[in-house]
Amino acid sequence: MSEQVVAASTPFVVVSAGTYHLPFDRLMEWMQRWRDGHPDVRLLVQHGPSRPVDGAQNVALLPYDELLARCADADAVVLQGGAGGVMDMRSLKVIPIIVPRVPGGGEVVDDHQLVFTSEMEKLGIIRRATTYGELEALLAGALQASPGESRPAGRDIETPGARRVRELLDRPVRKLPWPHRVRRLLRSAAALARAVTRSGR
Repeated sequence: MSEQVVAASTPFVVVSAGTYHLPFDRLMEWMQRWRDGHPDVRLLVQHGPSRPVDGAQNVALLPYDELLARCADADAVVLQGGAGGVMDMRSLKVIPIIVPRVPGGGEVVDDHQLVFTSEMEKLGIIRRATTYGELEALLAGALQASPGESRPAGRDIETPGARRVRELLDRPVRKLPWPHRVRRLLRSAAALARAVTRSGR
């Protein structure tokens, strides 16, 4: 078997702690624990100010376009719970595994990632992990799924409500008959005149 075929069949996971100025060592510790049990997986980690993961390809910060390209090629993507990263994955039609930062441990100043990711999970836009066990299970599911099972589900993501919005936009504009438009204009003019009169008293 050629080296190229082996490389292509090796599972590939991308992890990013984002560009936030605070470290996310909890995520790195979880990924280190996971990495120790999965040495055969190609693991790319953008760790920012967090500590790197032993045995992974570690980069403090990847160029934006390169990070997106790597995420598009990955079998699983693990991100912090920032809105920017989630929307980037939607542009790629990828459903990421999200580990939200939580306040109190020096990861983030408030609970906005917990609130945001809770709503995104309800909509099916992400898969959320708030414990190591959940992260491990989600990674196992992503890596065990065949390409025909996992990637098309992400490819078919649609923003909730987008179909209804398109239907409304595609509907022909219904104009009111001119007598109705005249009456509406006269009512608006009368209301404006009353307001001016009251302000002059």
